[in-house]
Amino acid sequence: MDQFLRSVGLNPAAGSFPWCAAFVYWCFDQASIALSIKNPVVKTAGVVEHWNLAGSRGIHRLSVEECLDEPSLVKPGMIFIITTGGIHGHTGMVQEVRGTALTTVEGNTNEGGSREGIGVFRRTTRTIAAMRGFIDYGTE
Repeated sequence: MDQFLRSVGLNPAAGSFPWCAAFVYWCFDQASIALSIKNPVVKTAGVVEHWNLAGSRGIHRLSVEECLDEPSLVKPGMIFIITTGGIHGHTGMVQEVRGTALTTVEGNTNEGGSREGIGVFRRTTRTIAAMRGFIDYGTE
């Protein structure tokens, strides 16, 4: 968890931080390093901040409504955003889409789906309807 937090500029020794968004950034950062390209993902540990900054920077976002109307818009590699009130939320990456059902990879969760979890898990119970939306950094 410490390496995820450090990747977005947080000092893990300075306090307790939610780390799902930091995990997503770290994953993209590792892929970017391997491909020798700049990481396109907004560098933040904030879920809602990621959603807002991506929109203000012109990064392609999809609303839950448009994805429910056309589930094929959701692709593996997209980042999902769940909001839980105020500045709080949860995020992870889409691995597979089956109609409106999703397989996701998430940090700071558990088998029950908590946003304050114990590790990185592959989850098979998420649905498009449960999301705020999706961020697409170029999955095509």
